[in-house]
Amino acid sequence: MPEKRPRITQKHIAEAAGVSKSAVSLALRNHPSLPRVTRERIRRLADRMGYYPDPALSALMGYRHGHRTPALEILGWITNWPTQDGWKHESPVYAHYFEGARARARELGYRLEHFWVREPGMSRSRFEQVLDARNIRGLILAPQPAPDARLDLDWSRYAAVKIGYTLKAPPLHTVTCSHFNSMKIVMKKLRGLGYRRIGFALQNTVDARVEHAWLGAYLLDRELDGDGPPIPPLLFRGAQRDRFQGWFDDHRPDAVVTAEPGFAATLIDWCGRLNLKVPNDIGVAVVSNVPLEGRFSGINEGSEQIGKTAVDVLARLLYRNETGISDTPQRILIDGTWVPGQTLRRPGKKR
Repeated sequence: MPEKRPRITQKHIAEAAGVSKSAVSLALRNHPSLPRVTRERIRRLADRMGYYPDPALSALMGYRHGHRTPALEILGWITNWPTQDGWKHESPVYAHYFEGARARARELGYRLEHFWVREPGMSRSRFEQVLDARNIRGLILAPQPAPDARLDLDWSRYAAVKIGYTLKAPPLHTVTCSHFNSMKIVMKKLRGLGYRRIGFALQNTVDARVEHAWLGAYLLDRELDGDGPPIPPLLFRGAQRDRFQGWFDDHRPDAVVTAEPGFAATLIDWCGRLNLKVPNDIGVAVVSNVPLEGRFSGINEGSEQIGKTAVDVLARLLYRNETGISDTPQRILIDGTWVPGQTLRRPGKKR
């Protein structure tokens, strides 16, 4: 029987490298307190010696790191809206992201603070000075005011995660809702309730914010499972009631899917002007819902969980001292849950 090879430990590496055990630990975590050349030398040596971390010990160290709080480290919640609190007023979803992130940060021994990059007189260098003065290494980039946004910082100095797709550059790790899956759930639920002529109506800029995942899922469902002549999606700018009325007269949907509670309320008002009652005459479903006393039927995206997960990802990056832009940025998608609401007919009830 072959002799079992002894496990290589950080102590063995320290002895071979002529450094302390703590230096090995720092080097293997890529900690910037050691010179880069020293970190690289120790890590190459560890690879040659066949070192691999003990997963149980790594989990314990991660837990201890996350729970020791002699002085709370600050994480930055970074917004880029024209006004300081504009992100709060744009959608209740964004406020829920923040509350979830703040709660998880507190659980892990951090404190989440808001920083506004458009503060009057703020430049890139000044903003980085503000972050440096607060010793901030970890950033969460909140959703941007418009799709395809860019933010210029010295990213090599920070570990960073973004929520949603609106920040296009740099390509950071992303946490968001599984928008494609949300639409699939909505369409399946509607068909299960007996709806057959399902339309999709929303502002085109809203669908662009999710990389048109809602539209893509709607079109795919229409091709695979649609009954009768397909209903073209209605994408428009602003609140164009006349266009909605023309679209409705042409296609006569028995249900309409839209993106957010605010616009769903607008659609319900337009339906009322056409003498249509919701849900008796037409159903309305919201694919990006925030449960407001259970009014709207649709998907609860789990916005607070998205915020919590963003902090979880950021905490792991900080623990491993992974700063800068990754060559392989990850996307973590959170599945939403169905909310029955009051804007669709009840199961078993026919028109």
